[in-house]
Amino acid sequence: MKTDKIDLKILFELDYNARIPLSTLAKNVSLSKQNTNYRLNRLIKEKIILGFVSLIDIHRLGYFTYRAYFRYKNVNAEREQNIINSFNKNKNIIWFVTLLGSWDLETVFAARNIIHFNNILKEIKEEFGEYFSKYNLSASAVNYHFKKDYLINKKRDRFNPSYYGFEPKLEQIDELNKTILKELSINCRQSNTQIAKKINTTYHTVKERIKRLENIGIIQSHRYLLDINKLQRKYYKATITLNNPSKIQEQSILTFCSQYNSVTYLVEVIGEWQLEIEAEVESEEDFTSLLKDVRNKFPALITDYTILRIIQEHKLNYYPF
Repeated sequence: MKTDKIDLKILFELDYNARIPLSTLAKNVSLSKQNTNYRLNRLIKEKIILGFVSLIDIHRLGYFTYRAYFRYKNVNAEREQNIINSFNKNKNIIWFVTLLGSWDLETVFAARNIIHFNNILKEIKEEFGEYFSKYNLSASAVNYHFKKDYLINKKRDRFNPSYYGFEPKLEQIDELNKTILKELSINCRQSNTQIAKKINTTYHTVKERIKRLENIGIIQSHRYLLDINKLQRKYYKATITLNNPSKIQEQSILTFCSQYNSVTYLVEVIGEWQLEIEAEVESEEDFTSLLKDVRNKFPALITDYTILRIIQEHKLNYYPF
């Protein structure tokens, strides 16, 4: 399927607001409701849109996020698929991808603390340890999510991302809220009525609960899963080692990176490196050019970096429990 400017506009409007009513979406893209619905369903049918997920700040629910990079050894296609299948089922894995470069897998875990994370990792190593030659572990201090502004070639003029992380203000939620979060993590595009029917409550209860979860920051935004390969884009990331940055320098480099509308994620990391830059670009040259700009802007701050290409995104669920 070849996408046109209207398709890209629809994708842009859905990003950060995937629960937008069809009538509002149609108005925003200047189409009839029927035509908008047809195009949206076509984007789903052609697997350009792979699903709809709510971005949930699980740090506010008593969890922290940890990253693990794995390098394979003695792995054939069947063994790799077994690992992927197991990670997909793991209820503490938020996100994991296949990489090209110095690492083969990157995984983001949700754990209550470092001991909990260590126990999760021990289980994985017990099952698959013989197939990993090395791994790298870190903690995510904060993960910034940016709109896909490149879809409409929109220039960014301010630092205003969704996120999960920071030192959280813990929020207590009841079982009904947990059930609603689970439904939104599976498909945030489903209506309040559909959710209410599934969990045996009322439309108004679901509506009020979601609004409350948004207001206190547990729900940051509602997004979708996108196959960027079908938009002729490539997904790259760089791990950046910083030279003892001050708070002002940290914010300066984050703000500078965020001005590129192809940058979709910035991650502050506690580990071997301190920053990760992720971008959805038209070519490798575009990403290396972006990275060169960052290095030229902050020559004394950046001491080392590596480039990785994300080949396939296998899982994204911000509430996988």
